[in-house]
Amino acid sequence: MRRASQRSSRGLTWSFSGLFLLLLGCSGAGDPTGTLEVPRWPEGTVLVCAGDPIQVDEVDMIAEALRPLGPKFTQPHLRRLALTNIRLPLAAGRALGGKERREQALRDAEGSLRSIEAVDHAADEALGILTEGAQDALGLPLWVLLQGMEANVWVGPSELPGQFVLVKLVGRDGNERPQREQFTVRVLSFPYVDDPPSLAKEALKSTLEVVDETWEPLVPGFWRHQMETADDSRG
Repeated sequence: MRRASQRSSRGLTWSFSGLFLLLLGCSGAGDPTGTLEVPRWPEGTVLVCAGDPIQVDEVDMIAEALRPLGPKFTQPHLRRLALTNIRLPLAAGRALGGKERREQALRDAEGSLRSIEAVDHAADEALGILTEGAQDALGLPLWVLLQGMEANVWVGPSELPGQFVLVKLVGRDGNERPQREQFTVRVLSFPYVDDPPSLAKEALKSTLEVVDETWEPLVPGFWRHQMETADDSRG
């Protein structure tokens, strides 16, 4: 049997840990003080929720995975779905759980995956929670993760709002209508907040800073009204 770790990278992971700050003016040329200028947020940041920078590439990756649900959906609408269903709740969960608890959940997930790799394939059949259903029952974050996943392989750790997960796709019925396709999956969850399903509401209590003004309309008006601006929260 091929090792699960060799294929785990095929799953979609929403941690985006490769984000980094780009330094501007590294040589100090044109700056009489010779100081380095550090941008406030990573390059490509369009919104900041609860202090978590949200970048255009990661939103568009989620939006593209959602496209089968509505082939006629416009890009702005797909981006809006990606933000409200996945990326804003993800940011809220990170803020609520905190760095230490999130890092511990990731370590636990990684340790569990190593344990799974060390046992016979038949011994992992009872691991995790068996979950069945279509997109509405699974929820969009998990449904997105399942797209393109190979069957009978543990994938992860992948980050969903408020938790890291290991997922094994057991089967799917191949319904031609993506929103009605039935999945059978096993999920091992390593939460870093007490109630991950509540994070959509938690996001409404978070701060929101608009870095790229063209993205402001992509956050629904009700959300913008409920969420504090970063400046308001500092006041």
